[in-house]
Amino acid sequence: MRDAGDILKRMDKAQAERSRLEPMFDDAIRLTMPGRRGFNMTDWDPAWADIYDETGANAVEEFASRMQAGFFPSFSRFIQLEASSLIAPKDRAAVNRDLEEICQYLFEEIWVSNFATEAAESLTDLALSTGTLCVEEGFGGNRLHHQSIPLTELLLETGPAGQIGGQFREQRDVPVTDVPAILGQHYDDSAAPVLAADIRQNVDRKVTLVTHTYRDFTSRDTERSWHIVLVKETKEIVCKRELTGRGSNPFLSFRMGKIEGGTWGRGPLMRSLGAVRTTNLMVELVLENAAMAITGIYQTDNDGTVNADNISLLPGTILSREIGTRGLEPIAAATGSFQMQDVVLGDQRTNIKRAMYNDMLSDPNRTPATAYEVSERMADLAHRTAAGFSRIFYEFVQPYIWRALYLLEKRGDIQLPTQNGRALNFRPTSPLARAQSGRDLQALIQDFSLRAQIYGPQAAAMSYETEELETWLQARNGLDERIFKTPADMARSMQEMQQQMMQMQAQMQQMGATGK
Repeated sequence: MRDAGDILKRMDKAQAERSRLEPMFDDAIRLTMPGRRGFNMTDWDPAWADIYDETGANAVEEFASRMQAGFFPSFSRFIQLEASSLIAPKDRAAVNRDLEEICQYLFEEIWVSNFATEAAESLTDLALSTGTLCVEEGFGGNRLHHQSIPLTELLLETGPAGQIGGQFREQRDVPVTDVPAILGQHYDDSAAPVLAADIRQNVDRKVTLVTHTYRDFTSRDTERSWHIVLVKETKEIVCKRELTGRGSNPFLSFRMGKIEGGTWGRGPLMRSLGAVRTTNLMVELVLENAAMAITGIYQTDNDGTVNADNISLLPGTILSREIGTRGLEPIAAATGSFQMQDVVLGDQRTNIKRAMYNDMLSDPNRTPATAYEVSERMADLAHRTAAGFSRIFYEFVQPYIWRALYLLEKRGDIQLPTQNGRALNFRPTSPLARAQSGRDLQALIQDFSLRAQIYGPQAAAMSYETEELETWLQARNGLDERIFKTPADMARSMQEMQQQMMQMQAQMQQMGATGK
């Protein structure tokens, strides 16, 4: 376990890595997240008045909503628990029934908690760089409690294989009397005599709490992490926990993309920051040109002394000149051409929307999009987000489900039917996951159409293994297998239908013969 000195040294190193990105982060926050606290800005910083174009701000909000609807839509399952191939085939049906009940209870607890609101905040940070969600045991009747950790309070360090190895969180200006309440049952003052004395004497003092959670990668057989909280001023450790088991780490940091060798994520807003700056500057210049055209600049007589350093070319400015000339008269505005402004703004705004994955399905003033167009655009969205979806599924969705299952099992609410989840499989059922499976379904439909043209519909249908095809279709569509008949029941129903059709044909032939 790391001591206080080692933790603070690692924290300084992580701070140095983030410091080189802070100016760019502040610029993006200033132009797209009004009112949000930056790294070197306050909530009431005058720089917030520099926003002239709302495209970037709307794009960030739309990105968070679209990603939430695509990855984990509200009040629906975005993961299905299944028995993996490690389970014997004869036992899979029974294990899947148990996992179905666990999955139902899991999402009941997820959606009665504050997951939806805090996940949206994490996705806003994901748009820029890295989202972080802290998942702890709930209170007040809820089993789960979520808290989004903003970028300004977060520092990251890299693991041995390029993954996120640990998180630092710095909470400033915390009253010493609030420390036991913040840490709850994990508070331990045995190694903090100075803090304990101040709490007993009710001293009015504020401290900085440093939370460090990191994974011990030397443990190969099981997942083990450490959660340490210390007082930065006195280097006293007030909380020390060893977290063992998959899902025991409360901090989940996830990225949509990253630069090789780097720790911080590279979100779509970082890629489109140039277009955001351009549109903001262009609109500012357009408004300044309009103010010049409306208010104007004037000249007037003076006593013969003109100081050019005191002249600002702003709307309403009066420039002095020698006495006895032509008096007050307006000056023709600058002849700069703004004929290209609509072209430039249109292109840049389109680039921002496409980079943030929120370009519209179609023009609302024209004919509404057909179902085929909607499906194709969803498939295109799935294609464009394939790399990001894979990383988010690996860094957030899977760890989050493990964390939720860990907390519910710790409380005794559930009991997983497999040891440490080694034979547990997660099948994504979110809209984006289904959209990525749509290509497989289209390939199946095309294959069936080709076979039907060559061999006929009945022969084409008989070329597929019914039981395997049914399971395959359920998995691709993300539907619950309980609503479907078993392959044996389907075969029996088809046989009965064929018999009924044969009887009807026989009766019609008999009636025709009788009529003759």
